[in-house]
Amino acid sequence: MITYPATAHAELIPGNCFGTFKLPDEVAFVTDRGEGSNLWTTDGRRLIDFVLGSGPMMIGHAHPRVVSAIQEQAVRGTTFYAMNDVAPRLAARIADMVPCAEAVKFVGDGAEATFYSLRLARAFTGRDLVLKFEGAYHGHHDYALHGLNPAHGTNYPVARPDSAGIPGEVSSTILVAPYNDLETTTQLIKPVADRLAAIIVEPVQRSLLPRPGFLAGLRSLCSHTGALLVFDEVVTGFRLALGGGQEAFGVEPDLCSLGKVIGGGLPLAAVVGRHDVLELTVPGRTDDGRSVYMSGTLNGNAIAAAAGLATLDVIAEENGPARLIEIGSALARGFEDCAHRLSVPLQMIGPPAFADPVFGDGEIHDYRSYAATNRAAAKQFGIELLKRDIFVHPASKIYISTAHSDDQVEIACNAAYEAMRSIRDRGLLE
Repeated sequence: MITYPATAHAELIPGNCFGTFKLPDEVAFVTDRGEGSNLWTTDGRRLIDFVLGSGPMMIGHAHPRVVSAIQEQAVRGTTFYAMNDVAPRLAARIADMVPCAEAVKFVGDGAEATFYSLRLARAFTGRDLVLKFEGAYHGHHDYALHGLNPAHGTNYPVARPDSAGIPGEVSSTILVAPYNDLETTTQLIKPVADRLAAIIVEPVQRSLLPRPGFLAGLRSLCSHTGALLVFDEVVTGFRLALGGGQEAFGVEPDLCSLGKVIGGGLPLAAVVGRHDVLELTVPGRTDDGRSVYMSGTLNGNAIAAAAGLATLDVIAEENGPARLIEIGSALARGFEDCAHRLSVPLQMIGPPAFADPVFGDGEIHDYRSYAATNRAAAKQFGIELLKRDIFVHPASKIYISTAHSDDQVEIACNAAYEAMRSIRDRGLLE
């Protein structure tokens, strides 16, 4: 086998990365294979994987049930464009698990799911405005990329784009509010309530838990104004509970965007929710000016649906969310114990399934309080973990899989102790 250095592809693949995730050269690597909660690099290293493909691999890499499902479907064909016999079974499984899922429409990835959710909301309500929360990530499309990493002092509800190439006309249809602040959100909505099509929210924004009553308050706001409540459960779906964040927090949205886990490591996502909203996508329906175009070459493709169905079956049979809580809680306790012994101001914020190591004191409840923590220390902490063969996304959440073992938690905690000591001794916490 030809072995490539980690920087060998920089000319052919600009940036030598697939998106925004790019490791520093000192810790960059090329993946050879993955199994369970481990990755092997082309230069022979074995890493404990807490990135998990940015979340899809909740039951670990190359799970035998998923591999078998993919192999069995591959010999029958991978995609047909016409309806196949696997996607309806996956849709039924989703409907059994997710409280709001009266209907299911498949798309290609999580960003498509949030994009179509907002298009549906605009079409159904006949309105043009969408409210999102500062610091929330809903994918790569133009409507989503506002207020993700705003400069401090940006006035609410002004929506500033996070990428070049987004027309100002799009920005004028987006409102940005502070997460976990129901009072401010309510005040921002009042003057434009008759134009509000949707509120879109991650039940857990990145790794920020909702304050008691916040999600229920958004539900009430939408019900009162006639806007649709859209949950972005690309991350939280099947992870916080089998029914995702809406089950965990007891709040049911009108529409929900699902992704990551439902493809079992292959590209697949879905918009689920109210039947009367999703039926606007049915081809040939009576033209009342609300018909929504929703299509894609690989939507609901059989091989991804087979992988997703096998994954959800394993999660249900093994009570996957409970396992994530168990192993994730042990990791969080271990990291915080290391911090206490070293007198390091570390907090593990967020749910055990994807907690985030943050350096700083005080309550962290929204984007601005999160951004005010020591981000440089968090990034270097991640780099130090990578040097010790713990694969993390520096300065970001740590994904847990059902495949992680108690021994791996202990190894990760020992590495975290050394990593924290390194950043402390280098003066990054002063």
